[in-house]
Amino acid sequence: MKNKILVTDSLFIFDEHIQTLKDAGFEVERLDKPSATEDELVSALEGKVGYIVGGIERVTESLLKRVDGLKVIGLTATAWQSFVPGAEIAKNKGIMIANTPHANASAVAEWTFSASLAMVRNLFTLGRTGKDTFKTSPGFGDLKVGIVGLGSIGEHLAQLYKDINVKPVTYWSHTQKQTDFEYQEIDELLSSSDIVCFCVSADAGADFVNAEKLSKMKDGAILTVLSDATLNKEALYKELTSGRLRAFLDWTPKDERWKDLSLETFYCSNESAAYNTHYANKVASDWITESMINLLKTGEDKNRVM
Repeated sequence: MKNKILVTDSLFIFDEHIQTLKDAGFEVERLDKPSATEDELVSALEGKVGYIVGGIERVTESLLKRVDGLKVIGLTATAWQSFVPGAEIAKNKGIMIANTPHANASAVAEWTFSASLAMVRNLFTLGRTGKDTFKTSPGFGDLKVGIVGLGSIGEHLAQLYKDINVKPVTYWSHTQKQTDFEYQEIDELLSSSDIVCFCVSADAGADFVNAEKLSKMKDGAILTVLSDATLNKEALYKELTSGRLRAFLDWTPKDERWKDLSLETFYCSNESAAYNTHYANKVASDWITESMINLLKTGEDKNRVM
């Protein structure tokens, strides 16, 4: 009997990669739900050696305690820990885990660049979503951009700004790198930049983007924060309501007050959208399919994290 693999949802794992798994000698079952319940997952994982998390479900301790025979979990995500809160149980049961590090970095950088352009040029208030009919806006040639965190996303984003001749593009990183961009200490970057992009992960800490850092930003500056987990939302809300700063986020804060902010001051996605492009999803699908095959056949893969 063929080894069996479960794939959840239908968005992030492409049909061509299902065929790739079959061509490699595996039988594939698809649970076409983005957020399956624990009972549904337990039933679907019966007799499976591989599990590709294509939905937004969480692989919990409770789930893994009820599952036997599973050898590999694959995730189309970089921050795999948030999707596998049961990682310690997986480790104890000898279940390998692989992710797709930075497969969507270029997509997130594109969204961030586009949203910053929209804010700078006042596209929301000068278009049919706003009431302004004529207003002179600054352009990127007038502005300085600062990137906080020069990881994969930060480097992609800095390059996009550089490619349209934004001068200067500066950055701060806890591990300074030799790059084509100008390094600045974080306080200097915050106080001198017209656009600040916080491209740090949740590992930076729950209050990394806090009242102190925001207070150091120059009046009228625009900022974005890529990780919800790093933002002191109350501190940002106070800066926005005072009119001193402007911001755009790739999620909607739960507090209803944010909906009352003007589009000139604040923009956000209804649901996280930055990562979600066809190209990025295909890259992730390519990578996790290859990793699943490698791990089930050899136990080795470059994207194995546990």
